[in-house]
Parts: sequence; structure tokens; C-alpha cells
Amino acid sequence: MNEPSGTADVAIAAARIHTLGPEGTVDDHAVLVAGGRILDVVPRAEIPAGVPVLDQGDVDLAPGFVDVQVNGGGGVLFNDTPDVDTLRTIAAAHGRFGTTSLLPTFITDSREKMVAARAAVEQARKEGVPGILGVHFEGPFLDPRKTGAHDRGFVRGADEGDLEAILGGAPGVVLVTAAACALVGGTLARLLGGGARVALGHCASTYEEAKAAFDGGVTGVTHLFNAMSPMESRAPGLVGAALATPGVTSGVIADGVHVDFGALRAAWRAAGPSGLMLVTDAVQPVGVDLEEFELGGQRVRLDGLRCVNEEGNLAGSALDMATAVRNCVRGAEIPLEDALHMASSTPARFLGLEEELGALRPGMRADLVALDHELHATNVFMGGQPITGT
Repeated sequence: MNEPSGTADVAIAAARIHTLGPEGTVDDHAVLVAGGRILDVVPRAEIPAGVPVLDQGDVDLAPGFVDVQVNGGGGVLFNDTPDVDTLRTIAAAHGRFGTTSLLPTFITDSREKMVAARAAVEQARKEGVPGILGVHFEGPFLDPRKTGAHDRGFVRGADEGDLEAILGGAPGVVLVTAAACALVGGTLARLLGGGARVALGHCASTYEEAKAAFDGGVTGVTHLFNAMSPMESRAPGLVGAALATPGVTSGVIADGVHVDFGALRAAWRAAGPSGLMLVTDAVQPVGVDLEEFELGGQRVRLDGLRCVNEEGNLAGSALDMATAVRNCVRGAEIPLEDALHMASSTPARFLGLEEELGALRPGMRADLVALDHELHATNVFMGGQPITGT
């Protein structure tokens, strides 16, 4: 990590700043930014003379959110048109709600479209599309018993062609969601050896099968509670294994639809903010007024935050990260500081980017979100530059 030096370009001040670092939350401070990175966090009285001040007022200023599961937004879906324009639209839609870094998520589909998705991410990163960290392949190596809204016709076991489609090139961070039953015959070792991170999801495994996968190098779980074997008293399943295994980070869709707020609170009590990360699993409606849309050739209707396909299955969500944080605090009674960790520092660490993202300390990228008293995003900064708000 290259720590900036010299004079700050700008100071971003707020009533409360959540550093998500050793300093914790500090009042009446400012983030000094130089060259797009954080120079320091100082009391307002110590802002150097002559440095322009962007005063956010009586808000909570926190690190920008990191979302590892974003299928779409702004009216578009990554699977429908896997190109740079789609990625630019998705990132801009989520940026309004505080997400400054994300993994575009490509769900189960043909190998040809997987290659196109990877190439689109590579090109977007070359062009500097803000916020694109890499790619998340959710499938196609899923458990046929837990496909959810994924197209069953494309669910399959891994072969070398599919693995090359995922691992070829250099698209940044690569995350793969797969079922434990598909991570056999050297598949897991091939993914990990190729630099991918692997999460269990869409998986009906036993507790023992899930634990074996974690012991083999799987470090995450995709949308905890959804499309997986539940936790029961004599059959703990994947949910039990996820919550019982140190070092496993579970994504959770905190919309009150996929996961009841009581279950969300229970997971937080079990895993803590270091073992639970907020994800949106968002599809087209985020950032636009859209009541019906298509997902994988199926008609999906939107009712509040509930996206339901023709079979009655949940099909993605209309959740944004600011709403997810708000739901944690207001719905699940999770402390704001913990909710912010779950939205920022925990996913950054899960992706191996904790030296770049997820905290406000010298040398980190100056990606920030300002939240008002109702925890709505009032302003968002990337590299110290405002991208939305006032």
C-alpha cells in the first residue's frame, strides 16, 4: 500500500466518522485526501490552512460499501448483456447508494456467455470503470436440488472448458459460488490454484460435507439461509457449518424478504460482524422505477423488495447497500458500527483487499459514504471525489 504524502487536496468533514479501524468512531473530524487516497483523519481544527473543505454536516461518514454479489441495477442485468456499458450502468446505479466497489455477478449460463462476462470485466477494468473489482460466477456448478431461480438447463459439473472460462485472463478478483457436491475430482484445487476464491451456495450438503469443503480451502458462503440445507437439531446442514466454522465469511441478503430480521440477528450473534457480510443479490430494479422484468427468460415481478418469478421463487432482489445497513440497524437491532463493518471492512477482507478498502486510514482509497440520521446515503465519494448527492 502506497501511503500518500504532502499536502491534502481536499478535506471531507463530518459530525461523526466511522474509521472502522483502531481509532473507532471519532466526532467532528475530517478525512484528508491526497491523490485519491487518505492522507489522515484529523480533528476539524487541524485541517491545514488553505485546504478546501467539503463539510457533510451532521452525518455519519464511513468507508464506501463493498458488495460481492451484484447481478444488475439501473434497469440492466449482467447476464443479459455482458459488456462494458452494462457494467458501467450497474456500478453507477449502486454508487448512488454508497457502494463504491463491487463484484458483478454472472449467474448460471452457457460457457460462451461466461467467457463474454469475464472479457467484459477485463475490459471494464482496463477502461477504469469505477468500482469494478473483478467477477463473481454464481454457478454453473450448483446442486440440482437447490437451483433456486437459476436455469436448471445450464447447471452442470465442472470440466476443463468451464474452468478455463472462469480462470483465463486477468479480470481482477474472481469469486466462484459452487455446491460442495460439485467441488470434487480436483475441481476445488483447480479453482484455488488458479487464484479464485470459492464460496458454497445453492447447496444441499450435510454439515460434514460442508466442513470438508471449508477444510479444503472454501472461505465463503453465498446468501446464507437461502438455497441451502438448513440448520436442524440433528442435521446442522450448511447453515450450521457456516456459523460454526471460524474463518468462514457468509454473505446475507438483509432485505427482510430473503432472511427474516430475527434470523439475521441470530446469524450476527453467532458469526459477529467479522463473519457476516452484507450483499444485495440485486437485479435490474435498483436505482430505477421497474415493476416487471425478465430474469433468465422468466418474467419477474417486483413487490416492494420482493422479486418473484413465475414459479413463485425469489429471483434476486431490489436491495441496495444503504438499505441493507438500515435494515440491520432498524430491523435486526444490530449496532451501526457492526452493520458498517458487515457492509465494508468484512467483504474487503474476504476479497483480500483489506489494505485498499474497508477502512479510513492513511494509504487507503478515499472511498466514502455519508449517511443521514435515517441512514440514507446523502453523498458518496470515490477517490475523494463526490459522485452523487450534495
